[in-house]
Amino acid sequence: MAAVCPNCHLPEMIAYVVNDEGLHPFPCLECNTGTVRSTPYGHLSGAAPCGTHGCQGSVRDDYQYDPKGRLSRLDRVRCQLCGTDKTAVTDAGRAPERAVSDPRLPGSASRHR
Repeated sequence: MAAVCPNCHLPEMIAYVVNDEGLHPFPCLECNTGTVRSTPYGHLSGAAPCGTHGCQGSVRDDYQYDPKGRLSRLDRVRCQLCGTDKTAVTDAGRAPERAVSDPRLPGSASRHR
């Protein structure tokens, strides 16, 4: 699962896992912001454009923190104009690609040292 970053507001950049032990978000894939801890009873919000074609609304993810400042809830707020909870696709070309050589290719071992 993924959420809108409360720092850079890019959609689906905060990947997270929900299991028996709670909610475990990873840092933002774009700006590296962490959302695991905040102030006690804190609240962060990230908004991104709605994914419905032609809709001018937005979809929001609300991060809520417990008395110890740990992330306790992450709620998706639907677009108020059309009711969808889907975010618009972002431009995947924002971050430059990094070429990684295939270690099976001849001569690549010397490049990895």
